[in-house]
Parts: sequence; structure tokens; C-alpha cells
Amino acid sequence: MFEGLAANQSQTYRLMTTRMITPPALEEGDTIGLVAPARSVKPDELESAIRIIENWGLWVVAGENLYKNHHQFAGTDQERASDLQQMMDDDHIKAIICVRGGYGTVRTLQLLDFHYYSRHPKWIVGFSDITVLHSYINHHLHIKTLHAQMPLNFPKDGAASPSTELLKNVL
Repeated sequence: MFEGLAANQSQTYRLMTTRMITPPALEEGDTIGLVAPARSVKPDELESAIRIIENWGLWVVAGENLYKNHHQFAGTDQERASDLQQMMDDDHIKAIICVRGGYGTVRTLQLLDFHYYSRHPKWIVGFSDITVLHSYINHHLHIKTLHAQMPLNFPKDGAASPSTELLKNVL
């Protein structure tokens, strides 16, 4: 009954003691990329979030397919994966913030190439459906990511909130 328990504990301990890579902290003037690897989003839903991030002294670049709509998704699986891949591979992008969750990120994982990203890590931020991306990166690449508030949920009035301030400070 307990034969597999020791093996599972050993694997868990190995994962817990593996040194995680911390992406570099952002500096004023850095550029972050916005992507939607899951559900679609409308431009007006992100206006205040973009203003908040720009007020942090950062530049914002939207993925080419950010505002596309394909059924419930922000574009096809290939379009969503393409945006994420472009942001992971662009040295000018210092962090990637996923704008919303929903469903669909898992459908993009097999389309992504993490080789460059693994040698040039950057923060990836999000929660909900983005958790599958965190899990993959944490487990396979041993790179830290941020399970944190996404722009869709930033205050609509553009004011700071405890969670946006915490995200700013961590980045």
C-alpha cells in the first residue's frame, strides 16, 4: 500500500530542493509585453491597466494578436502561441504579463519553443488558466514566475491597489 510513497516523497524533495532561476528585476524604462494566451479581451478592458503600468515607468507592447477573437479565445491556438513565443524570444521585452485567464493556455504549450527563454528568462505573470504555463516553466525549466494579478483585474479607475503595488514591487 505504501510502496510508492517513498519514491513520491523522494521526487517531491528533489523538486523542492532544485534551485530556481530568478529572472532579472525590471528597471524604469524597461518594456513589458501583454499577451492573451487564453480568452479574448477588448481594448477598453485594458486601458486603465496600461496606464497604471506606464505610470510605473515601463513601456507596454501589445502582442500582435492580443485583441483577436476566435470563438472564446484571443485568436487561434497558433496566434496565441505566436504572441507568447515572440515575447519570450524578444530581448527588448523584460517581462510578459498575461492579460486574462479563462481557458486555452494548455492548447498552446505544445506549440511553444522554450529553448531561448530557458537561457534568457524573464518574468511571466498571470493566474487562473495561466497556472498551466507557470507549472510547465517551474517544473521543466526551474524558472520562477509570478502567480499574480492580471491587467483585466486592475482597478478600472487607474488608482493603485494593494495587489498592483505588490506586483510593481516584485517586478
